[in-house]
Amino acid sequence: MKKFASIAVAMGLVASFAATASADEVSGTAASTPTVTGSTYGDKFETVITQADLKPATPMIILTKATPFHLSVGSMTPAGWLSAQTIDTTGAVMTDSAGNEWREIYTWLGKAWIKVPVSAYVITPAL
Repeated sequence: MKKFASIAVAMGLVASFAATASADEVSGTAASTPTVTGSTYGDKFETVITQADLKPATPMIILTKATPFHLSVGSMTPAGWLSAQTIDTTGAVMTDSAGNEWREIYTWLGKAWIKVPVSAYVITPAL
C-alpha cells in the first residue's frame, strides 16, 4: 500500500510539471521586433581598456618555497602554510623589532600576515 501511495504522489508531481511546462505562449502583446543592423552600433569600436592599463593595485609576492602565514604580526605559531605561488597583498606593511618585513595577505582563512622570506620577490605596482 505504501508503494502505491508513493507512486501515485510521484505521478501527480510529474503531471503537475508537465502541465506547467505546456503553458500556452502569450501572443499579441508585443509590437514588431526591430532588427539590429551594422549601422546601429557601427562596424568599428574603440578599445577603452588596453593590456597596458591593467596594473595590480597592491603589491604581489612571488613565493619560491613553502612559507608559513600567521594571524598576527610576530606570531611564532603559523596558522597555515602557503606553497610556492604568487599571492596578492592588502598593501599593509609592518616591520617587527628584529627588522623583518611583514605583509598582510588574503588567505582562505581571511586576512593573515606573512613574514616576507629572503627568497621571495615583491612586485610593487608602478604609479
